[in-house]
Amino acid sequence: MTRWLPLVLAVLGALVYANALSGPFLFDDENSIVRNPQIRQLWPLSEPLSPPRDTPVAGRPLVNLSFALNYAADGLDVGGYHAVNIAIHILAALTLFGIVHRTLRARHASPLHGNEGSLPTGAAFVCALVWMLHPLTTEPVNYLTQRTESLMALFYLLTLYCAIRGWTARAVASCAAGMLCKESMVTAPLMVVLYDRIFVFGSLREAWRARRGLYAGLAATWLVVAAVIATRPRTSVGFEGAATPWVYLLNQVELIARYLWLTIWPRPLVLDYGLPRPLTLGEVWPEALLVVALGVAAVVALVRWPRIGFLAAWFFITLGPTSSIVPIQTEVGAERRMYLPLMALVVLGVVGVIRLVPRKSTPGTLGTPGTIALAVVCVLLATGTILRNREYRSRLSIAQTIVDRWPSGRGYFLLGSELVDAGRNQEAMVALRASARDYPGGHFALGTELLAAGKMDEAIVELEEFLRLQPEGASAVPAHDMLGRAYVTRNDPERALQHFDVVLRAPDYPFRTEIQGYADQLRRLRDR
Repeated sequence: MTRWLPLVLAVLGALVYANALSGPFLFDDENSIVRNPQIRQLWPLSEPLSPPRDTPVAGRPLVNLSFALNYAADGLDVGGYHAVNIAIHILAALTLFGIVHRTLRARHASPLHGNEGSLPTGAAFVCALVWMLHPLTTEPVNYLTQRTESLMALFYLLTLYCAIRGWTARAVASCAAGMLCKESMVTAPLMVVLYDRIFVFGSLREAWRARRGLYAGLAATWLVVAAVIATRPRTSVGFEGAATPWVYLLNQVELIARYLWLTIWPRPLVLDYGLPRPLTLGEVWPEALLVVALGVAAVVALVRWPRIGFLAAWFFITLGPTSSIVPIQTEVGAERRMYLPLMALVVLGVVGVIRLVPRKSTPGTLGTPGTIALAVVCVLLATGTILRNREYRSRLSIAQTIVDRWPSGRGYFLLGSELVDAGRNQEAMVALRASARDYPGGHFALGTELLAAGKMDEAIVELEEFLRLQPEGASAVPAHDMLGRAYVTRNDPERALQHFDVVLRAPDYPFRTEIQGYADQLRRLRDR
């Protein structure tokens, strides 16, 4: 039976995510896929391996190449993209199964005290199954752009699995591939070294003597991510922005506490947590105390109970690149960040429960009570995932869940934009006014809708405020364009020319020729 467990795992994953195949392209998918010119052809490879700047796939050429392969096969048929995301998720679960199985099967490293029989295989299967079915992993499957997370995670796991098997070249190749998917891969070499020290070798010196070629190869892959960052820097990440490292850290302790709760009770899930908020320590001290306590416990565990400590370290190290002090200015939190860290929590929970199974149970099994409990947990998790998949059935439905569960300016902006597309303009205006309270893009969208409604004075106020808050960026030139036209309508040629001059300094703006005509006409009228 055990030889069929990987197939059972794959079939269950496909069944649970079957209702995700028809989900639409979502928000960032527009730039990553729908309007991405770099996925329209596979040859020369320099095209798909050079994703557009300032998009979710910027600096992630392997993911962009995967989208190009999807496009070559099915164009913009969304089902094909979802099928690949589901397949990646199942492959990650299978690789997790392999890692846990090989780790538990080693008698000297097993936290199961060397139990014989099929328990290592069964425990590995349960770990992989629970993780695969957990609703907290749904975002990288349903949100196509977040293939960046799942594909990186797959290569992360393959790196460790190949290292465990002693396949040096494959481990290094997997690590390099992961670096081309997402920057969070940088921690993979560290986790391989930590795994070897805890589960295989008696000391770091012994590990280095035996595996220095592997470690050197893995460390060399850091040059890959460094080269990608140097040539395709991500302007959304760094210390230049509204969110300082301290404020970002305070936001992270609040969200890490939430992620931990969602691990236990994965409802309600949120697609977008908006921008970093100006929190103070007094507002999040309970969460900060929890995270610090868990961090201290992880260090203690590494010293006293290294195998448990490895799982604790996995949680903090894999979460660290996105949830520490380096601000991601455009996104304060995301449940997909738990894709890798959740694995450690699941393994810790499953192995802990197995150790609590009464000794009178049949060796190599969970016993009847344990099996029933496992079945109930898996059914609940699968049901939660299926229901979450349904929430992705339309852009409007997923935007509504964001506002209902974690109201933020950007959440209202997304909802307002979808309401506009649905022709529900009055509701859209309400949502966009709520968005404008703390999200600059809300002012732009609101100004656009006010112009369309003929409310010129209100539109000018909103667009001017948008440019004050965000003078640069993709929407700045269109805002200047609309303001210039609005001031022409208001018979204010001087202000109109100020905005038109900004537009004319943007050589790639599609309406530049038209604006040049307006500006020339205004100058002739002014000079008479």
